[in-house]
Amino acid sequence: MQAFLVLSLLGLVVALLITERLRPDIVSMLALAGLVALRILPTDQALSGFSNPATVTVACMFVLSAGLQASGLVRLIGDRVLRHGPASETGLLLLLVLTIAPISAFINNTAAVVVFMPIVLRLCHGRGISPSRLLMPMVFLAILGGTCTLIGTSTNILVSSLAAERGLRPFGLFEITPLGLVFLGLGIFYLLLVGRRWLPERVKAEPLAEAHELRGYLSEVQVRNDSPLAGQTLRQARIAERFGLQVIGVVRPGGGLRILADENHRLAAGELLLVKGPAAALVDLGERTGLAVRPGQRPDDAQLDSLESALLEVVVSPGSALEGRTIKEIDFRGRYGATAVALRRHGAELLEKIGRVRLKLGDELLVVAHRDRLDSLRRQGQDFFALQELELPRPRPLQLVLAPLIIAAVVVSAALNVLPIAGSALVGAVLMVLTGCLPPRQVYGSVDWKVIFLLAGVIPLGAALESTGAAGLVVGALLGVAGDFGPRVVLGAFVLLTYLLTGVMSNNATAALMFPLAVGSAEAIGIDSRPLLIGIMFAASAAFYTPFGYQTNLLVYGPGGYRFTDYTRVGGPLNLIYVVASIALIPVLFPF
Repeated sequence: MQAFLVLSLLGLVVALLITERLRPDIVSMLALAGLVALRILPTDQALSGFSNPATVTVACMFVLSAGLQASGLVRLIGDRVLRHGPASETGLLLLLVLTIAPISAFINNTAAVVVFMPIVLRLCHGRGISPSRLLMPMVFLAILGGTCTLIGTSTNILVSSLAAERGLRPFGLFEITPLGLVFLGLGIFYLLLVGRRWLPERVKAEPLAEAHELRGYLSEVQVRNDSPLAGQTLRQARIAERFGLQVIGVVRPGGGLRILADENHRLAAGELLLVKGPAAALVDLGERTGLAVRPGQRPDDAQLDSLESALLEVVVSPGSALEGRTIKEIDFRGRYGATAVALRRHGAELLEKIGRVRLKLGDELLVVAHRDRLDSLRRQGQDFFALQELELPRPRPLQLVLAPLIIAAVVVSAALNVLPIAGSALVGAVLMVLTGCLPPRQVYGSVDWKVIFLLAGVIPLGAALESTGAAGLVVGALLGVAGDFGPRVVLGAFVLLTYLLTGVMSNNATAALMFPLAVGSAEAIGIDSRPLLIGIMFAASAAFYTPFGYQTNLLVYGPGGYRFTDYTRVGGPLNLIYVVASIALIPVLFPF
């Protein structure tokens, strides 16, 4: 009976993850609550996911990556190498191979993409190259680099920790490196010779207001002397609520924004306001409030990007406080000192009533900010990152040396088995804080808590699959189809199934749910489970064919001007190469 309850719960979890009705971490906690409420697992065992070495290690790796990022070393490497690199598209792609791929092997690949994306965009615009020609290859290289070591991606850490918990030998730090390098080489070969031919050339450098189709929505209005709103604050005037218009700022007489308007700004007779909204709302505004629309005035980048204000694009980051909340709910203007004027999601512009839209990972916001708040915006990496490079952080010589040394010490101690990877990562994370590489106030913001809670929920669900016999039922069905054809076919079935699942749901959830099935299948046909687990490791981290399978894919979806079919066209063949190479190579390097 319990086995069928677990399978029903598993089906619900997979359906919710695929349909994205709820956030993955919420789905994970729902599964955890179900395990406790249905008494499938005792409470202490159900909560064991929070203390699992994989959960602790992944949290510490977030801190280590943030410490290295805060030191400025990654940005310094990317900026120095790429800035003085070749002007050709092929040359820049080769430089990305030499920089982002090895960096991603040792730090969170999402952090590497966040650092490199503004640099690549600036170089594309400066060299007349469409960003869509480089952003997708950059992300694929970061993913491929992350699969070269145990700590390069949280999926590898998770599978290794689950193996140790099951009494199997955990994976060494560089045990998968030879296979990872082969896959990286295949990926580079494919991207350089084949994949790049199918990349679109869609996004060109153009004024931001035009790129976001904003100019048709911007107008200047003047507060007439007889206006009943003269002397009122914007809060009292309620222009947004009454007319659906957004007051962006006050225009200086010579042009350009003088100040960004907040709710306490008091309207003065003769004052020029920059507002955003449809033409029909402007007509209604003029008739009822005495605010005169200035015909023929269509503000552009030059007006929004003035001596006192700056116009820039930002992208919602993984783990952002903005995810699932509206601009109005979070008080975007008060919190960041900036005004959001446009929103782009998956290449589609959302210009009207953006304050009511619940934000998602990868959403692009066009914002106008006070120039004296740009440094503050740059430090908001946990919520969003700017696609235009703001003033670079001043390198801190001591931290530039200490941060990489700490990560090197973590790697060496884990490689030589001085400490388990969880222990060495924990010590390294603490040292990052004690040495000043990462300020204490940034520690908790550096951890993607959605991933942590996701792991804490799906790990016990995987354990429940085994303890109730549900895994045995699924294994029996799988082997009934593929078991008679030998272990290579079983390996291929697991690799292919993992690819299909990770393309539409979290890679960590996919790995955690496939783990007990792989171990059970190996035991049932009498082979070593290691080849199947390695197949799951690589397959779960290689969702190239969809923008939703890996969060780094989503980060470049909008800035690259991509469509869903671009990922299928360019990433699909790379996934097929992975499937064939996995079946051919894994049994050679890791015999059954």
